[in-house]
Amino acid sequence: MDLFFYGLIDRWVLLQQQIRRSSVWISIFRREHLPQTETDFLAMNRKNFFVHILPATIDKRSLRITYSWFWMGVIAFWLFVILVVTGIYLMFYYVPSVERAFDTVRQIINQVTLGRFIRNLHKWAGEFMVLAVFLHMLRVFYTGAYQKPREFNWVIGIFLFLITIMFAFSGYILPWDQLGYYAAKIACNIAENVPFAGDQVRQALLGVSDCNNLNQFSLLRWYVIHVFLLPVLMVLLIAIHFWRIRKDEYTIPPEEGA
Repeated sequence: MDLFFYGLIDRWVLLQQQIRRSSVWISIFRREHLPQTETDFLAMNRKNFFVHILPATIDKRSLRITYSWFWMGVIAFWLFVILVVTGIYLMFYYVPSVERAFDTVRQIINQVTLGRFIRNLHKWAGEFMVLAVFLHMLRVFYTGAYQKPREFNWVIGIFLFLITIMFAFSGYILPWDQLGYYAAKIACNIAENVPFAGDQVRQALLGVSDCNNLNQFSLLRWYVIHVFLLPVLMVLLIAIHFWRIRKDEYTIPPEEGA
């Protein structure tokens, strides 16, 4: 498996070199010569943002697909990208209204072009993202990759996992069917029992003074949380997470590390 994986990397590097030597690439980026020395690579690293987000050097042992548990972190990131793209598509048709939310979801499934496929893709991408993030964190814990100097990034990962859970939970509420209504009621009861600030948290999350009277404000608040607040926090923390990976470099399997 490792030999096959390294072979794919070699082919990908060769393809990149061929593309960068093409006249089209040179005419766009004005770079006629590929970097030949480590100094050239580091200079390119400083000038190019897309190269800069990756470490300057990587130990190939850390790229083993078995060590990274099939790249669960990368899979989780691309699942988030799928969720963003499909979520934007669904926003064109979904109406965050107590009276119309369920009907618009049903309309998406039965009448909108590719609606059923896009909604199911959005739903299953959310489910698999929770699993992928959990397995990624389990791998980091199992291999000890959370230890110094990566403690801060481990804390960022915990927050990303919590936000992922909130994404999945808030997504259940938006259709405002029986499952969504009672999910909102559970959220209300949890918020109500927050020590010292239960009433304020309940009012902020659901806009009601009684968990038995969920209304339009409750649905609208969770809609804003799902489509704006959580995505902004997720993008911000992912950027910090990648930045710390860039600074901390990739981990090396502990049994082979120095």
